[in-house]
Amino acid sequence: MEVLMMTLNDWSNTSWRFSKCLELLGIKVKIYKGRPHHLHYPKQAPIHNAIKHGSIKSKYPTVIDAPELKPLVEQAHIVHFTASTFINTGADLSNKHVIVQHGGTVYRKNPTLSNLFFNPITNHTIIQCPDLYGLGANNESLIYYPVDTDLLKPVFQCSDPNKLLISHFPSGSLIKGTPTILKVINKLRRDSKINNKFKYIGVENSVVGSSRLTWTKHLKRVSRCDILIETLNLQNVGKTFGEWGNQAIEAASLGKIVVTNSLAADLYKKEYGDCALNIANTEQELEKHLRNILDMNAKSLLKNKKETRKWVIRNHSMKATAIRLWEKVYCNLFSGQRKLTIEKRANDLKKEIGL
Repeated sequence: MEVLMMTLNDWSNTSWRFSKCLELLGIKVKIYKGRPHHLHYPKQAPIHNAIKHGSIKSKYPTVIDAPELKPLVEQAHIVHFTASTFINTGADLSNKHVIVQHGGTVYRKNPTLSNLFFNPITNHTIIQCPDLYGLGANNESLIYYPVDTDLLKPVFQCSDPNKLLISHFPSGSLIKGTPTILKVINKLRRDSKINNKFKYIGVENSVVGSSRLTWTKHLKRVSRCDILIETLNLQNVGKTFGEWGNQAIEAASLGKIVVTNSLAADLYKKEYGDCALNIANTEQELEKHLRNILDMNAKSLLKNKKETRKWVIRNHSMKATAIRLWEKVYCNLFSGQRKLTIEKRANDLKKEIGL
């Protein structure tokens, strides 16, 4: 074992996918979590009873006592904590490479406390969301969620030959800005010049907390649509938010045109280059994007879908994320022949996705 990854909750199965990215580099990884995911992903990190039944000492950041895992930590070359969670085994970490990964509400609610806790013990910090970047974490790198583009195959053809299907499937209506999104949809429905061009197949009630299905069933419904509106909400838990997440790149992998929000377009361009998502941070921008897409002819629509798919492979596929993990973080944690071997694998992955 070269890397031991641990967390309590693996939100959106993100840690599992990151572990698979490391395996693409040929790195030997073990990953454990404490709770199953409510979306029932078909493949998840194994649950370790020491984490599942461990004593929770803190929520922000999440700190759990799990001394039974001490022998595993002592075997690892690198200890990688995810979801702003520290698994306290009592092992001495001073001779280990330690990584922490932040990507959601736990860090967003109180980054100061998390930084005070993690900065003294970590060599590197991985930030998954740009709204969490630059908040004081030690030696941070921005690495978005990876998507399995080999599993999520594109469906470019329109399900309805006469109308484009627009969808919005929020995990939480308040978090995703559903009331504003439905306001725009209803406005377009009342417009006689455009209402015959589309059919809306998403949630209709902004009071409903979420439209959650199992992950597999959710992907099937996204596959039916042509346009997915992910989110339009610039604040969450009283903090700046307004960023796209897993659902946006999953839809992109499925060959859909995605409309979502982002306040970090400049940061994204600096770190990753051009973005194929349609960014709407206001009600007016959302309406403008939808009208523009609905005015596209079939050829332009198909081109847009294919370009979105190519973008997500190039920037956020498992292979692309593996390369970024290596270049931004892990290349500094290996040496000698082992480093050369992994470096060669990273270069091979570049060729495979055309970088």
